[in-house]
Amino acid sequence: MALPNCRTLKNSARQSLKNASCDPRQVVLIYAGAMALLTLAVTALDYLLEQQISSTGGLSGVGTRSILSTAQSVLGVLQLVILPFWQMGYLFFVIRITQKQETGPNALAEGFRRFGPVVRLLLLQAVIYVVIALLCINLSSFLFMMTPWASSFVQTAAVSIAEDGSFTDTAALEAAVADAYLPIIGIFLVTFLLASAPVFYRLRFSKFWLMDHPDSGAFASVRASRTITKGKCLSLFKLDLSFWWFYALTVLVAAVSYGDVIGAALGVSFPWSDEAGYFLFLLLYLVLDLALAVWQSNPVNVTYAQAYIALQSPEAARPAPKQPNFPWNYE
Repeated sequence: MALPNCRTLKNSARQSLKNASCDPRQVVLIYAGAMALLTLAVTALDYLLEQQISSTGGLSGVGTRSILSTAQSVLGVLQLVILPFWQMGYLFFVIRITQKQETGPNALAEGFRRFGPVVRLLLLQAVIYVVIALLCINLSSFLFMMTPWASSFVQTAAVSIAEDGSFTDTAALEAAVADAYLPIIGIFLVTFLLASAPVFYRLRFSKFWLMDHPDSGAFASVRASRTITKGKCLSLFKLDLSFWWFYALTVLVAAVSYGDVIGAALGVSFPWSDEAGYFLFLLLYLVLDLALAVWQSNPVNVTYAQAYIALQSPEAARPAPKQPNFPWNYE
């Protein structure tokens, strides 16, 4: 089935949000606010634990340092575990809005209620991309050996490695590896992007399908996504491009969290300590990220949900009245 154009999908999303059974902005405020508070809490606790570890010295403090280090690791893992399920709950919320069903803040917990299927889908997707990455690593090494950068590396390696495998000139070999590092990484990134982009678009709606079909599993969701996106990857890419401004703002907001690092790199001196600067820019980032989410997360994500529905039923994305031609409305 043909995917409606970007303008139609965005107008339909706007109509769905207008007719929602709850206040969508309130829900996205809860969603994004909870993520911001979690990030702030984990960062603050990590900082306090690091301070405690630094102040615990000597052999007598080995046990305490071990406990505190374990607590640090647990905090990081806890955040990584919670966020994907919370995000899946928000995905369930936007699907419900698109389908004109009753929904509300309680929908945000749906990802946790489907813990098993969500874990299996995330693991399956991770395995797919890891396999692609491994293949691209081998391909990148092969392509590197065909470039002019490889000549210097091979010559240095031939001189620096003896027949018995020992190193005769470690410094020269390390320099050659350092020179080859960036070209290899660049080749890998290009090959991985080219290889994973089609896969990414074919799997684009596997999470949507899983949250939309309670009895579906990970493999079934992947198969369903591949089916409904067949021949539609270019249309989905155009939809992504129509949201260039949103992704650009997301990158700019994320860069704010590194304001202290960027300032130091530019030689800018701030009238506060490094620790204060770190938390100041983190707080600024969280506030801006929350504002961006409340402003545009619902329109953007409901538009993608409209695309998901439209690929199954073309009547699901009906044209809505025209709106002023702002970049966040149209292509």
